This record gives sequence, C-alpha cells and structure tokens, in this order.
Amino acid sequence: MFRNLLKIAFRNIAKEKIYSLINILGLTIGISCSLFLVLYIMDELSYDSYHENKDRVYRVVTHFQEPDNQFSWPIAQIPLAQELEETYSEVKRAVRFINVGRELFVNADKDRRFYEEEFYFADSSVFEVFSYEFVEGDPATALKQPNTMVLTESIAKKYFDNEDPIGQSLQNGDKDYKVTGLVKDVPHNSHFTYDALVSRSSLPAELGGWGGWGVSTYLWLNDGVNYKQFESTFSDQIYEGKLKEIFEDFGITMQYELQPLESIHLHSHLAGESGGGDISYIYIFAAVAFFMILIASINYMNLATARAARRAKEVGIRKAAGSTKWQLIRQFLTESTIITIIALCLGLILVALLLSSFNYMSGKEIEFSYLLQPKIIFTLITIIVLVGVAGGSYPAFYLSRFEPAHVLKGQKGSGSSNANLRKILVVAQFAISITMVISTWVVYDQLQYIRSKDLGFDKEHIVSVMMPDEEIRNKYEVLRNKLLDNPEVVDVATSNSKPGQGMSKNVMDVETENEGDIEKGVDAYFADYDFVNVIGLHIIEGRNFDRKYATDTAAALVNEAMIVRMAWENPIGKKFTISDGNDSIPDPTFTVVGVVKDYHQQSFYTTIEPLAIFFGRNNYQLHVKLKGDDIAAGLKAIESNWQETNPGKPLEYTFLDEDFDEQYQSDMKRGQIFTVFSGLTVFIACLGLLGLAAYTTQQRDKEIGIRKVIGASVSNIIFLIYKDFLILIAIAVLIAFPLAYFLMEDWLNEFAYQTNLKVFTFIISALLTLVITILAVGFHTMRAAMANPVKSLRDN
Repeated sequence: MFRNLLKIAFRNIAKEKIYSLINILGLTIGISCSLFLVLYIMDELSYDSYHENKDRVYRVVTHFQEPDNQFSWPIAQIPLAQELEETYSEVKRAVRFINVGRELFVNADKDRRFYEEEFYFADSSVFEVFSYEFVEGDPATALKQPNTMVLTESIAKKYFDNEDPIGQSLQNGDKDYKVTGLVKDVPHNSHFTYDALVSRSSLPAELGGWGGWGVSTYLWLNDGVNYKQFESTFSDQIYEGKLKEIFEDFGITMQYELQPLESIHLHSHLAGESGGGDISYIYIFAAVAFFMILIASINYMNLATARAARRAKEVGIRKAAGSTKWQLIRQFLTESTIITIIALCLGLILVALLLSSFNYMSGKEIEFSYLLQPKIIFTLITIIVLVGVAGGSYPAFYLSRFEPAHVLKGQKGSGSSNANLRKILVVAQFAISITMVISTWVVYDQLQYIRSKDLGFDKEHIVSVMMPDEEIRNKYEVLRNKLLDNPEVVDVATSNSKPGQGMSKNVMDVETENEGDIEKGVDAYFADYDFVNVIGLHIIEGRNFDRKYATDTAAALVNEAMIVRMAWENPIGKKFTISDGNDSIPDPTFTVVGVVKDYHQQSFYTTIEPLAIFFGRNNYQLHVKLKGDDIAAGLKAIESNWQETNPGKPLEYTFLDEDFDEQYQSDMKRGQIFTVFSGLTVFIACLGLLGLAAYTTQQRDKEIGIRKVIGASVSNIIFLIYKDFLILIAIAVLIAFPLAYFLMEDWLNEFAYQTNLKVFTFIISALLTLVITILAVGFHTMRAAMANPVKSLRDN
C-alpha cells in the first residue's frame, strides 16, 4: 500500500510539472532561508554555553546614581573579587580580567614584535571557572607563578610559528613572561575573548583601590545560591563598608548587580559595550523564519486547490472504484510530504553551497556540521510535519470531499465553503508581505541615517595611530614636524580618546553659575592644541586651545550638553578641579576657554553626554589629517616618518571613519540579513499569488465566458478579476500598517537618535505590493480575459 502511494504521488508530481516546480521552488527557498535563520538564532543563543559552570557564573556590574545622572558599567574594582571570595560563603571562586593595555611584546629569537591589545592579567583560578580547552600545560598551575602566561594557538603561531611555545618567553619592556600553557582560540560564540592570559600575581598585590574601576569581574557561586538575593546582600554591605565614605560627600551612590553569563551577549547594552547581540533581532528573525515557512505552506494550499478542478474526476473515479475518504487523504498527504522532503533536500544543498556567503554576510563562523545537532534535526522534522502534513491537510480534506456523482458529470464543486479560508490565507500573505516591505524600508532608512547624519565632527581621511609608550610620546614633536613637511598631510594632533572610543569619568569639583563648587562625575579626555581642527569640531563660543596663551596648558573645552547640565549662563571662565589624592601638591585646575558644538563621541545608541576636553601634551593617540587626493602616498609618508623617528617600533594605524562605523557593524550585518530574507519572503508570496490567480480564473471560467458572450470587454474582465485582489490588499493594509508601525517604533527606540517613520514609506510599500500583485497574477488574468468563451462554456 505504501509503495503504491509513493508511486502515484511521484506520477502526479511529474504530470503537473509547472505546479510542482512552483511548489518545490517556493518551499526550497522558504526552507533554506528558514534554516539559515535558525542557524543564526541558535548560534546567537549558544554564546558562552560551552562553559561547564555556565549556570552558576555571573558578571559583576556597577550601577552609579548621581543626583542628575545614572549609568552602569560592566566592570568593578580590583579589590572586590578578593573581598567577595574571602568574606562570602556563597562565592566559590572570583576571577578578574585586567587588560594589559596596548603593549609591545617581543620574541627576540625570531625578531617578532607586535603591539597587543587583547592580553589580560587573570587570576589563577580562571580555568576552574571557565572551560577553555587546553592543548598543553596544566590548567591548575599554569598561572600560579608570577610572570607566567597562557597563549591561544593563533598567538602562539604568530610569535613562534609551529614551534612548541611551552617554556619559551615573550618580553614586555624589562619583563620576561614564560609560556606555561597553550589553549585553543576562544570560541567565536563568547561575549569575552582574549589572545593571552598573564598571571595576576605578576602585578603588585596592593595594586588598585576601592575608588577606581576598570576590571571585569566574574563570580562562580555555590550550588543553591539565589543570585538575586546574594546580589542585594553583598551590594549593600560593600557600599556601606567600603564605598560610602569615599563617595557619599559627592552625592553618589552605587549598587552592584549580577548578570548571568549566558544572558550577557543578548541582553547587555551597558556603557562601553559594543558589537554584542540583541534579543530583539532573535525575535525578529524567528518571526521571519516562521513567516517564510507559513507563506510556503499557504502557497501549497492555494496551488493544490487551484489544481482541484483538474483532479476532480480523478477523485470521483477513485471513489467510484471503492477508495475511502481516508485513503484519498493519505494519498494527498503523501504527495505534499514528498514535495516537502524534495524541497528540504534541495534546501539543504542550497545551505551547503551558500553557507560561506551567509557567514560572510552575517559575520558568523557556522559550519555545515552544525546541522547535525539534535536541535537542528528536530527543526528539520518539524518543517516536514508543519509543511508536509499541516500544509497539505487542507487540500487533502478539500479534495477528498468531492462527491463522485457530481464530478463525474462534470460538476467541479463550488468550494464556496472554503472561499473565506482561502481569502484569509491570502490576506495573511499580503499582510506579512506589506509588513516585511515596510520594515525593510525602515531598517534601510535608519542605517542610511546612521551613515549620513551630521556627527558634529569630520571623520574622513583621518589616520589614527597609537603611541603606546613613553619613548614614542616623547618624540612626538619631532614626528609632527616631519609629518607636516609632507604635502599629503594637512595637520597633526594628539589626544587620549577619539570619536567612537570610550573616555574616563572622574569625580571632580565643577564651578557652578553662582561661583560655588559642586562635585560631579565628568566624562573627560585630554587633547592638544590641534585636536579640534584635525577632528573638525565646531567652536560656537569662546575659542580653541591656542599656543600663544601660556595659561592654556590648564585650559578646557566643554560641549553644549555640559552647559545644560551645569545650567551655566556664561561658561567661559568656569573651572574644573581634579583631585588626585595627593595633599602635598595643589589639585590641577582647568579653566573653560571655549564651547564646542555637541558631537557624537559615542554611537547613536546613546545620547550625547556632557563632556570636557582638557589640554594635555603627553597623549597616546596620534591623528593625522590627510588631503585625501592620494591616500596611499599619505600612508607611505606616515610610515616613513614613523620609522625614522621610532626605529624598531611597529606602526599600526586605523582610519577614524572605519573605527567609528565599527560600532554599527553588527547592525549593518543584521540589517542586510533582514533585507535579503524579507525580499525572499515577498518573492515566495508572489509564487502563491500565481496559484491564487490560477484558482480564481479556473473557478470563474464559465462566468467569464458568459460575461464575454453578453458583451463584456477584455478590460471589464480584467477589472473584475483584479477587484478581488484589491479588496484583499485593502484588508491586508489595514492589518499591516499598525503592525509594522508598532514593530518598527519599538525597534527604532533602541537608538537614541533615529529616523522618523514616514507616511510615504507605508504608502509606497502598499503600492509596491499592489504592483507586484498585478504583475504576479497578470498572466492568468490576461489569459482568462482573452480566452475564447466557447471553450469555457462547453461541458467537459
């Protein structure tokens, strides 16, 4: 029996080649795209899940509350980890990651020297808490001793080629760090990555106090500990015992929070974090994947019912020959399941062929073997059941209901009881398609807004070079003069921050409008005389730093947001006093000499914060403004002058525009994914419209013939058929417009600066859907309108 079902199914599929091709094409695209989205979603959900202790590891976050401001940092103080581990029984282990900074590491034997930014000091218990895979060395002792380090495989190859690095050393200044362990590269699905870990004991034991932040701290809690209760307990006690006396006079309170390890990637958007995931995109992509499968299933229903007229006599003959209703249902479900399996196989082939392209577009490192995971296999089975069985159930029950006495006389069956269901399905297709088009347009508008909005500074043709050590910084004036002699160089400046980069926040005394002082946490960085001109900031009041004023070595610039925060009527002359804790010398004081127009130091996710730029000479960030006529010549000049001034010191540079735009790379990639798959969703819906057009014209062929006989023109017939689609589109618009509005309004609210939802976008999206519909059903409509009525009125 089963073999017979298969044989008949394949015969029917081969007989109706066009319908089968459309069905299989739509299902193949829908299934392959859904698989890509499922792979993306599962990869996003897998972040940090490879750690054995993932359910009990938490990151410490510090939340600050000022009288007029609040913010959170994903960092804590150096002493906190030791305090928690020694004082609280709930903590099994506490681990700190302290960034080494941009430092030069050297393998003298091979003359390999590189500046590294992803080296971290870490506690020796790091490998107890986190499951990093060791290749060589003992994880229990690798970081026990001072001046020891563990390298990842890629860094080991970078310094030692294919030699065994264990027992060899890397030099950093006057220190030698012995390699005691080798681990595999940190998996890509990690919220925190590193290139090497250096023993925490290499640093002075007394390093760091309770007043300074900058350490990533993780807690491994004992079994059964409620992390929320523990968070409240230790947060209050640490503040009262260690921090209150430091910050109470400033009107600042703080609170610690614990973030579950597996939630960080998708749920954490704290100050200083960028490039992470976003749970909202998981919901969006899951919805897109579901809608693609749903529309593909609707397509099958419409196309199957469109074929009903052709298969009516087949059903009648089978019933007359003794087939039961359930035998016919099994036959039709077998056909839909086979079509689904064929599409699934083709979809898997497409995934295999296009996976590298998808990885490039999405920034992922997904391998095809990922499809062999139980969750993916379950997803594939679900697709077969959903599309093959659920999607084929309606046409199966519909076709099997035909009465043999009627269909064998040439009566096709009205199918009127199913008309409303078909219309509902088509309205759903239209509503989803219009929503997708609107959403894609809004995403595109926001990404264009990010690219084109005036940032308040000039990011073009600026080369940024790090000057990480004192020796290089001491030669800055020599390097600057050499650079300015090059015709491709416009100007040169230094600072210790740049747009798109973080800055320090310090508590300092700020002069108020009534000449009193108030303690404020102030975002600030240092820059030299030329920084404003090189970056292209706009002075709107007062003046820039100027070499002809000797007092400008203690000058400051502020932005407009700072004026608003401090309620200054006249900001020029106001003072900032920074306490360095040394009572033997006066605290440095900076006087405001100018106001810069607000500019975006950070991404559009955050509002422009009050900012002070203090004059400083010994800055580590070099900025070279090029003419832009010949970038290659400008870079060659920079490299030549650098080597002349700093022989043996590697030059590493980036472009400011690329650095700033990197903040949005994740959004750009997700936007591309959404755009591509939304377009394919609309395409699948168009295939379904072909089925509906075929069904409509076949069901109404006698009506159309009669109308033509009594004088209806071709244009009258075309309008008659299109009128039904126009009504369905109108209903879909009423559903799609509010749905798209609320979805996109919620998405845009994640950006502090956003484009507006335009009425034009909604109208054009509806018109575009209308045009696509007219084109999609045009063939069947024209053929029906121009057909000879004699053929349709003849009884078959």
